[in-house]
Amino acid sequence: MKRTLSLIFALIMLISAIPTTVYAVGDKEVYADRLLDGLSDPNYTKTTKNYDGYRFKAGTKCTWDCKLYTLTANATKVSGSVVTFNVAFKTKIPFEYYSPSGWCDYEVKVYSNTIDGYDSFRPSEKSSMNFTVNTSKKDKFDFTSNSGMQYFLIKVEKNEESTYDDVIGDTVYSSNPYEKKIEDFANSSERREVYPGNGAFNRFSIYDTWGLGYYIKPDYAIFTSNYRVTKNSITLGTYAFESIVKYRVKGAKKWKEKIFAKNKKMILKGLKANTKYQIRPLCKIYYTDPETKQKKYVIDQVASPFYLTTVITKKPKVTSIKISKIKYGKKTIPAHWEDHANQPSVWRPTEKLNTASYTITVKVKSVPKNVKGLYLKIGGSGYFAKGNKKTYTFNVMYQDKKKVKGKKIKASFAYSSNAVGKSALGIGPAKKATYKIKKGTYKVK
Repeated sequence: MKRTLSLIFALIMLISAIPTTVYAVGDKEVYADRLLDGLSDPNYTKTTKNYDGYRFKAGTKCTWDCKLYTLTANATKVSGSVVTFNVAFKTKIPFEYYSPSGWCDYEVKVYSNTIDGYDSFRPSEKSSMNFTVNTSKKDKFDFTSNSGMQYFLIKVEKNEESTYDDVIGDTVYSSNPYEKKIEDFANSSERREVYPGNGAFNRFSIYDTWGLGYYIKPDYAIFTSNYRVTKNSITLGTYAFESIVKYRVKGAKKWKEKIFAKNKKMILKGLKANTKYQIRPLCKIYYTDPETKQKKYVIDQVASPFYLTTVITKKPKVTSIKISKIKYGKKTIPAHWEDHANQPSVWRPTEKLNTASYTITVKVKSVPKNVKGLYLKIGGSGYFAKGNKKTYTFNVMYQDKKKVKGKKIKASFAYSSNAVGKSALGIGPAKKATYKIKKGTYKVK
């Protein structure tokens, strides 16, 4: 019995001493699995640098990383509105594992919606390509808008046989799971497409589509002539975009915000009288993301932040009016047709007028805060003298068919809370006064 056990033990030791062959998984099989997994995998990682979603600058870089390869677009040069990108491709599966009769080389194609055709390169021949984008050009096929999101697209195209065995060589996989992977891949993401996608052809073309958008600034302008100011409101006019107006009292830390629909007049209500407000008008422009097809928007600044002051409710305390530098004359207006919008023209006969040009110097007792000038109104004519002071000077021209020398004039004086160019904005309550077109100083009660 002992002898039998010793023999069995010796036999076990002999067998265990015989070397065994370890069959490792080959590179082709590893890459085959990765190819199949990568085809049907809609997930990827997108990272950006120096890019706010719609505007390029030097150093803008975008990287798309998926299972099969890494793609980058790097802004290497910016000259005005022209941006040069270097588009680079790096495969995660060595090219030597692609069968010439099966998996063909990748081709990287770069398109823009502002140019015809595309530029392309094959990564097996070179690893990158420069592509120039002119961000001032508009989509040549978009006839409905004057602004919005433009883009360039990068398509990574792959061609392959529909039979898996022909692609990799000796493998345990059959063509059926491969074709199923192709079918799944075709339906996995809106960003990718397969042609023909129905399994009826021997060769498939697969496209991965990536995109970067750039923004065309709309042709808008801010018209100060549309501004209106009252003691408790500020009106800015209308824009052909959804508008966002941020505003705050000068010196305040927090901004208030109000949103206005497209073509809706922008009126800020509930404001305090004689108060300076900082205003920042923005516009909200919607677009479709070229890569994800999702609806998005950008917010662009209509104008740099500026100040407007609500109406000053105090009347000027005018103490005196001085008339000087009077010059009398005559003026003839020839007969003419006077045109009116949407009305018949009116014939105006020749007119002979008496004229007087003179200077008015107005003194006030005190000046409230935020005053930007004094507004003088005589009949239908208005004059504006800028400044925050106790003395204002106006150069006036008066004309009448009758005698003008010594004529009694009714005038009104009001403070303006804003000076926009040479015009007054935000005219407060007026102080009325009278004087004669005659040299001298007139006291005002």
